Amino acid sequence: MRASLLLGLVPALLGTSSLARADVARKPAPGAIKGTVIFEGEAPERATLRRDTDPYCAKTPKDAEDVIVTKGKLKDVLVRIKNGSMGAHTAPATPVLVDQKDCMYAPRVVGVVAGQKLAVRNSDGTFHNVHGLINGKNLWNKPHAPKDPDLTLEAAAKPDDVIDVMCDVHPWMHSYAVVQDHPFFAVTGDDGAFEIKGLAPGTYTLEAWHSTLGAKSMTVKIGKGGRAVVSARFSYKAN
Repeated sequence: MRASLLLGLVPALLGTSSLARADVARKPAPGAIKGTVIFEGEAPERATLRRDTDPYCAKTPKDAEDVIVTKGKLKDVLVRIKNGSMGAHTAPATPVLVDQKDCMYAPRVVGVVAGQKLAVRNSDGTFHNVHGLINGKNLWNKPHAPKDPDLTLEAAAKPDDVIDVMCDVHPWMHSYAVVQDHPFFAVTGDDGAFEIKGLAPGTYTLEAWHSTLGAKSMTVKIGKGGRAVVSARFSYKAN
């Protein structure tokens, strides 16, 4: 009877062990890259946009957003692991949201996974049109009146594409949807900071993209244990 009891415990223990291994396998990798994108030299002056073609837009003064530097830190830089190096990933079912607010697109830069949809909202009390292009080729051009429902648009783009989303009614309005084949990317805010998590040990090509200042890359190596979280810094300079 004792032997039978022991034999009964062995499969149970093996089953528990198998579940534990499966749980470990499902956990995201512990590696991460944390960093900052800085701007060296004198930051370019941000011109006040001329928006008097639409009285609604003219009520809220806005500056150009081509290059935004705050205390030496650069905003709106998409930082990612190089496309084609992270295996296959399913596009998220939830669209990436861009809002038309105060006659500007917000955020100005977003990242999307190839196959993921883009949603555009009109929070303004004026008419917009949502015009998407890749390298000058039209993807869609949709009217968007005040209080209309959000537009949900097929990105129809491949990795490394950049979708320029613009409003022909208000030509200063631009947003950029940068396309990846994986979810390992981040966009810098006012503090210029970024963090990419869930990376296994290995050597990676890290890329930075800015709509005006262009692209940069570097090699980053992630180790194990205390070396699983590494630092990286991109630097752009005034012309």
